[in-house]
Amino acid sequence: MMNGIDERIEAFLRGSMSAEEEAIFKQEIKSNPELRNRVVATTSLIKGIQAKEAEREKEIIHSTTNASKSKIRPLMMWACSTAAVFVIIFGVYKEHRYRTLEGAVSPYYIQYDAEDISRGEADSAAIVHLYNLFTQIQDKRNVSDIIEELEPIYNSLENDITYYTFANDIAWNLALAYVKDDQTDKAVTILQKLKDDNPDTPICKKAEELLEKISEM
Repeated sequence: MMNGIDERIEAFLRGSMSAEEEAIFKQEIKSNPELRNRVVATTSLIKGIQAKEAEREKEIIHSTTNASKSKIRPLMMWACSTAAVFVIIFGVYKEHRYRTLEGAVSPYYIQYDAEDISRGEADSAAIVHLYNLFTQIQDKRNVSDIIEELEPIYNSLENDITYYTFANDIAWNLALAYVKDDQTDKAVTILQKLKDDNPDTPICKKAEELLEKISEM
């Protein structure tokens, strides 16, 4: 399954990140054991595939005589065609998975108006930025950068009164972002807490509905 993290790992291994992005990602690898293990596993998988390809190429070369070397080209063309088919199938699966996840969360997006954003708080700029992140979850395909911003806010809710009034909104939208990013386990944890902390409320009902959808995916 590919998600935002997998895309960043792929970019890192391909060397297509900017110097700044690579430095940040390396720091994340050092501080996040789960991410580090994922990068190591992906690297090992790629090396294993490359080793298999090199071994097969040697077998093909060694098993051919000068008279039959012309057969190598069709074999290589077949291998390339097979790889191309795999890439296409994988791309189709990835698109299908994205549409499934987006379809699951799209009925639960909340439209925020100016009154919601400006409630007279002293930290109105921070609140405007927060609601802008919520809107981006709805509009953007890749939400990994939004998750990176919302996670520390969510984790600091008990200690930082700036966002405490908006705790449920933050939790709900982070859960939606997790689902959209195919991190459903993290979404389930947040939704279950929302459900338990807000019994017999509209957000409790929505959390129950989305939890049921996730269990069916």
